[in-house]
Amino acid sequence: MRLPGGDLPNRLADRLHALDYTVEGVRRLLGPVAADALGRDETVPATRRLIADDSPLGAVVCLFLLGQPVAERAVVDALGFSPSHLGEVVEVSDGHVRARVELAPYAADDHDWFVASDWSARRTGRPTAADHVLGVGGASTMLAQCTVRSEIGHALDLGTGCGVQAFHLAGHAERVVGTDISARCLKFASFNAAMNHISLDVGRGNLFEPVAGERFDLIVSNPPFVIGSPSAARHDYRDSGLEGDTVCAAVVRGASGHLTESGWCQLLANWEITDGDDWTAHPRAWVAASGLDAWVIQRDAQDPAAYVEMWLRDAGQQWSAEYRDLYDGWMSTLERRGVIGVGFGLISLRRSGRDAPVQRFQHAPQAWAQPVAPDVERWFTVHDVLASDPASVLMQPLRIGSDVVVEHHHRVGDDEEVMILRRSSGMGWSGPVDPFGRDLMAALDGVLPAAEAVLAVAAEHAVEPEGALAAAVPILVQLAVEGFVL
Repeated sequence: MRLPGGDLPNRLADRLHALDYTVEGVRRLLGPVAADALGRDETVPATRRLIADDSPLGAVVCLFLLGQPVAERAVVDALGFSPSHLGEVVEVSDGHVRARVELAPYAADDHDWFVASDWSARRTGRPTAADHVLGVGGASTMLAQCTVRSEIGHALDLGTGCGVQAFHLAGHAERVVGTDISARCLKFASFNAAMNHISLDVGRGNLFEPVAGERFDLIVSNPPFVIGSPSAARHDYRDSGLEGDTVCAAVVRGASGHLTESGWCQLLANWEITDGDDWTAHPRAWVAASGLDAWVIQRDAQDPAAYVEMWLRDAGQQWSAEYRDLYDGWMSTLERRGVIGVGFGLISLRRSGRDAPVQRFQHAPQAWAQPVAPDVERWFTVHDVLASDPASVLMQPLRIGSDVVVEHHHRVGDDEEVMILRRSSGMGWSGPVDPFGRDLMAALDGVLPAAEAVLAVAAEHAVEPEGALAAAVPILVQLAVEGFVL
């Protein structure tokens, strides 16, 4: 696909900004009902809303978000130049213009960006092509909101796709590299970077091949992690062509050789859950081989049938005549590999230089209040402080987090009270707490060492001091790890 270069991407973006073609601007134009429907890929309410709208913004929304033909004169009036300058972004025929790609506004990190990508299967009514370039979706926004954002030198977006992770990286990295095996993806990423005034170095190749010998302070990756089948049509954005969950293993194991000291790698991943093993078996082997500190979080797990159905729908293959055969072949592949489930989650890695890396595996299906990046960074920081001497937590001036609440519950027909400690932000951790723990949390003032609070509460509850201090250490460490105390 030929995408425009030179100063045209900047001119186009400047004009779209002037029209208020932003997430909020489009929402104001359409109203909440139609805007929410469009977020679900339903265009009928937005189309109905714009029937009588002849504004320049309405023309751009119809063209680039709804995929409707728009009179060429209206497009010229809206953009300020002939649509013929946009190359293969649009096609012009019989006095009308139709967008060949979706060009959507994207708001994040206090920026209003634009993202060009291919139309979804739901919009076209056809299965997606093998070289389909995916736009911004739930997985990409999740990864962005989980990524640590400290100021760094060099960052790598491994498998950049349309470039969305690179946009976020550009806000806190001096240099950003985006790599992909797909030449078409790199064209989109470069065009999007130019539109959004972002400097992006791109390299084509498999996994770490384009950056051989380079090291980065932060690597992020939303790789083609789908555990596919030879019988299913190949799609660059989801299928690596490798057996099972091998591609995720390769990213985890390869990261070590491309991280600076204290460097991070964060990726989304799928892993096979096989009969006789718990969900941690595969990712545990990957991170063990990496030699890095690791926190593996499983957000969800699906049975093989639900997994296959989801990805066939994702590519629009539920409409194909081969649907049943594709489904059957994919199920056969998973059965042959002994897969009884597929896990999905976030893997965060960091080079700490420790002889014995700290590695944690956790199932966290509860609702998250994004962003959760501070929670990710906190876990590694707490272990840095306490790894050699957990009891030193007693010397820390801990304080309760501002998002922490204690819920009081009574079972029906039972006078016994159950208290639940809950965080309302971040990863939303929760757990039971007894009266001693409740009073201890209240006594942590952020000024005095935690040991003094423990001793004071122990006296109130007539608990032996030394025993209270010893028992408090693992509890306080866990509270610090999960962000209940800071």
